[in-house]
Amino acid sequence: MKKEQEQAALQARALWVSVIIDLVTFIPYAVIAIFSGSLLLLSDIADYFKNFASHAVSLRILRNIREGQLHDFDYGAGKLERVGSLFGALCYIGTLVALVIYSLIRLLHPEPLDADFTLVGIVVQVLVFVVNAGLWVYYKRIADRAPSPLIDMEWRHKRNDALGAVAILIALALTQIFRGEPWVAYLDPACALAYALFAIGSYVPVLLETLHDLLDRTLAEDVQIVIMRQLAGHFDGYEAFHGVRSRRAGNRLFIEIALGFDPAKTIGEAELTIESLRAGVEKDIANAEVSIVIKPLKLASE
Repeated sequence: MKKEQEQAALQARALWVSVIIDLVTFIPYAVIAIFSGSLLLLSDIADYFKNFASHAVSLRILRNIREGQLHDFDYGAGKLERVGSLFGALCYIGTLVALVIYSLIRLLHPEPLDADFTLVGIVVQVLVFVVNAGLWVYYKRIADRAPSPLIDMEWRHKRNDALGAVAILIALALTQIFRGEPWVAYLDPACALAYALFAIGSYVPVLLETLHDLLDRTLAEDVQIVIMRQLAGHFDGYEAFHGVRSRRAGNRLFIEIALGFDPAKTIGEAELTIESLRAGVEKDIANAEVSIVIKPLKLASE
């Protein structure tokens, strides 16, 4: 638990860097995007709102982890992190789907861009690329040091933002160079559409992995053997075995074992069995976090 709390503190400090940058740059960027008329620039406004929402959830999760407030979650911090990762990925994909729709509408009804604000937007995108490329490297290093679904989502997001800034720079530069050509009006929405499809393709694997990790999965055969061996060794300590559930989060394996105890046993006797069984399984299975759940004996016949 202490290691998780230390990692959560490190990750929270890292996320606050993005929060501060977003708060400082949001209004100036929104003004430029709105007056330029660029769909690519406007897409980043929605991206800001997604950032605010996902960062708020992520920081709340990390605060709960630091304070050890995980009693409502059977599988510890990993499941809570996965929920936050899922929320952020869904927000981002939803934003990108909206961008796809608006891009298609603009392709059907093209509009010219404001030249002056487009030039300002080009300068801003250079800064956006530099900042996001730096954050991409920064978060990737943190993810390598302290693996976490939240930080993994963050560095992927910054990578997409950096690559997106390059696409926006190219598109806006071409609109200025070939201004007056009839096909230029289609360039901005076409590039926005291409970027959105690329980003969706990049985030779908993250979303699927997160959903997969939130579901209980069958234990590998070698892990099942270890648990059964430990259960056999503690056979006299419990009356009924109701089953095992498991879930992975990165390199961690969360295991829940449901047992039934003789009502005649004291709480202390049951706790001795629970603690011995938990310690035995965690010793034999690397990176395992074991929870023992007590269930009524009548469930054994159901």
